[in-house]
Amino acid sequence: MNIFKFEFKRLLKSCLIWSVVCGMMIALFMSLFPSMADMGMQELVNDKMSGLSVDMLKAFNIDAGTDFSDIFNYMAYVIQYIAMASAVYGAILGVNSLIKEESQGTIEFLYSKPIKRGKIVIYKLLSIISIYFLYIVIIGSTNIFVCMAVKPDNVELMDLLINIKIVYMGMFILGLVFMFIGMFISALVKSDKGGIPISIGIFFVSYLFGIIGKLKEDFEFLKYFSPFDYYAPGDLLKNGFEMKYVIIGICIMIVSIVSTYLIYNRKDMNI
Repeated sequence: MNIFKFEFKRLLKSCLIWSVVCGMMIALFMSLFPSMADMGMQELVNDKMSGLSVDMLKAFNIDAGTDFSDIFNYMAYVIQYIAMASAVYGAILGVNSLIKEESQGTIEFLYSKPIKRGKIVIYKLLSIISIYFLYIVIIGSTNIFVCMAVKPDNVELMDLLINIKIVYMGMFILGLVFMFIGMFISALVKSDKGGIPISIGIFFVSYLFGIIGKLKEDFEFLKYFSPFDYYAPGDLLKNGFEMKYVIIGICIMIVSIVSTYLIYNRKDMNI
């Protein structure tokens, strides 16, 4: 349990930084909603979007008839970019989880303790999940308070809370998927120097697959390689969680953590 406490404290500062930055972005963009609710602004946005093809709009999770004067549509559009950043943050937590001990030389200290490698993996995993959950709670709470301040009078508070809960549940699961993939990579690599580029690369390659899959029907299967599209905020608000995507996400996490456990137990450490 000391490993868990140490890791949690070590990651807390970066968690708060990510939370503050993303929370400020949410507050900034959601505070613009009253302007979007103005019909003149809505018409201007529709005119701009009409110049793009339906397929192009769909690739970026926007429907041609999206009404941005609706707080839920506007929130879904804004939060999808926060979800992208959150997925990258989850991947960074995963990629740096195991390899940092080797890169910083602290693996020798861990090996001096009566603890098995499997438990190291478990405690590390629990710590990064806890940190990511704290991050989600902070930015989700920020989202609630800002939306309460700008919501129209005809929007019920309970509807607002339920929709925000759905969006952030999806964001949490999305982050876990990339976190588990990142942890698997952490068990494979020898240095943490490329941790952040790898994390960003993992997300954007998968995101690109999703865009291609939505642009071309022949490549529609590529959407299954894009976890972001499993939990896109707009889709969650319209259709809820699709069971097939939930199952795929769980399978990715199970395969990733089992592979991490097996590889890490057999890995030759840099001591």
